Amino acid sequence: MRRMKRTILIILACLAIGAGAAVIALVAGKQETSGGISLITGNAREHDMDVIYINAGKADSMLLKIDGQAFLIDTGLKKSVKMIKKVLGKYGVSSLEAVFLSHRHSDHVGGLEKIAKSYPIKKLYSPAISNCSEEAENSIDRKADELNISLKKLSAGDRVPLVEDVTMEVLGPLEENKEDDNDNSLVLRIFVNKRVFLFTGDMQFSEEKTLLDAGVDVSADIYKVGNHGNPDATSEKFAKAVSPEIAIITTDTEKDQDSANKRVISSFKKAKVLLTQDYDLGIRITVDGNGKIAAGQA
Repeated sequence: MRRMKRTILIILACLAIGAGAAVIALVAGKQETSGGISLITGNAREHDMDVIYINAGKADSMLLKIDGQAFLIDTGLKKSVKMIKKVLGKYGVSSLEAVFLSHRHSDHVGGLEKIAKSYPIKKLYSPAISNCSEEAENSIDRKADELNISLKKLSAGDRVPLVEDVTMEVLGPLEENKEDDNDNSLVLRIFVNKRVFLFTGDMQFSEEKTLLDAGVDVSADIYKVGNHGNPDATSEKFAKAVSPEIAIITTDTEKDQDSANKRVISSFKKAKVLLTQDYDLGIRITVDGNGKIAAGQA
C-alpha cells in the first residue's frame, strides 16, 4: 500500500512538471518543427506594429515597423526610392535594423544603394540560392561590400530574430531553379499578434509546387502575392493552401498589363484583394493584440 502511494505521488509530480514546462514553453514562444521547417507559436506579448506595402510602382518594398524597430523587405527600383523615403519619413524611420532582399532582380534590389546612403542598415539578408551571376549589376554581395553592410545568406529553415518574441522564418527556396531566378525568391513568414504574414517575392508556379510537395505550411492571414499577380504565379492549389484574409498585389498595371491578372485575383475565393497602385503611399496593415486586422491608406 505504501509503495502504491509513493508511485502515485511520483506520477503526479511528473505530470505537474510536464504541465509547468508546457506553460513556460507557450509563454516563451516555443520553437517547433513541421516538415523540416521551423515554426514559431504563441507570441508572449502584444506588439506595436505596422506593415506598409509601399506603392513603389511595379516593384516590391515593404516596411515592417515592430516595437519601434524598422525592417525592409526589398528596396524596389531606383526610381522607387523617392516614394520609399517618403514612407520611411512618415513613419519616423531613421535607420533600418535589417533589409531582406528576396532575389537579385532590379525591381527588388534597385533602390538599395540610395536607401543605404540615407538610412544606416545594420544587416542585409539575401537568398543563399541564386542563378544570377555575381558579376551582374545587381550583385548583392558586391553592393554589400561597397556599402560596408554585413550580409548573411539565408536558406530554408533559417530564423532571424526581429524583436523580442518575433522571428522572421525562411520557408524557401528549398532548391535551386536554374531557369528563372524568380523561383529562387526568399519565402518569408512572421507570426505577430496572433496573425501570420507571408511574403513570397516573385515566386512562380515552380517554387509554389516545390513548397506544397514538401508539405510546407504556407497558410497565412495576410499574403503578399507572388510576382505582382502575373499569370505565371499563384496556382489555384497554392492560393487555396494560403487562404488569406487579405491578399496584396504590388504593381502598376500601366507598366505591366499582365500583372494583377484576373485569374490570379479570382483564385482568392474569400480574400480581400488590394493593389498598391490604388493607394497614394501604399497599403498599411495593422493588427492589434487580439488579432484584429485593419487595412487602409499608409
